[in-house]
Amino acid sequence: MVEDLLMPQTTAQILRCLSLGGYAATVEGGKLRVRGSQPLAGPLPASVEARRDELVAFLAEWCGGVWPPAREPVSGLRELEEFLDCGLAEALDVLDAALEKRAA
Repeated sequence: MVEDLLMPQTTAQILRCLSLGGYAATVEGGKLRVRGSQPLAGPLPASVEARRDELVAFLAEWCGGVWPPAREPVSGLRELEEFLDCGLAEALDVLDAALEKRAA
């Protein structure tokens, strides 16, 4: 069946979608809050719901608890971006690949 072929989005893919849509995310009291110029029309998408805990952990560990990642104090992802002398998307790709490799 077709629905068996669909995989939930990864954390990196979800963060890219938030950026493209002009949304920001914060971790407040251990909960994920998503805000943007347009309110979400209903509940969070299923892929975000399915990875909520993973998103919260990633934002807390690598982004200073916010998306886009904090610049002050510098978050781990921003440090990686500066170290690699690249953009945020590339730094996110590198970090995602490294975390995937570590988990395998």
